[in-house]
Amino acid sequence: MLEEKQQISLKLMTSLGIINQLTDAWLSKALIPLGINQSQFNLLTHFSHHPEREQTISQLAEVMQMNQPGITKVVNKLVEMGLVDIRKDSHDGRKKWISINQSGLDKTQNAFMSFLPMVDRCFEEWDDKHVSEMLAHSQRLQQWLDDNRDI
Repeated sequence: MLEEKQQISLKLMTSLGIINQLTDAWLSKALIPLGINQSQFNLLTHFSHHPEREQTISQLAEVMQMNQPGITKVVNKLVEMGLVDIRKDSHDGRKKWISINQSGLDKTQNAFMSFLPMVDRCFEEWDDKHVSEMLAHSQRLQQWLDDNRDI
């Protein structure tokens, strides 16, 4: 028999899975007018947190938890769209450094701005304290999951 905390924890993980499915479906639809898909948006968002940072395909594959062919396809499409830049390594011609450019930052910002009406509706009945508490709890879980990717 499961302990009460275990039962609640399993319900929480199930709820988070459902939330993930629902937000993924919503996000996919919301990105259509912007001309990008979810993988492209996720990579742009990743880069937008530290726009000065360059990363290799291997580094991106690890952090985005994708295989190298998959992340290469996403990067190539973003390059084609003019949203990220590729720079060849000066010491190793096989290595390429990827970074977001201003167009990519603008696309990411436009995406987030287009999401605001839905986000406002989603949380309109929540007070600031509850939103802040939810954020703190979700960031704590996010950090644990990020720190324990290899489990």
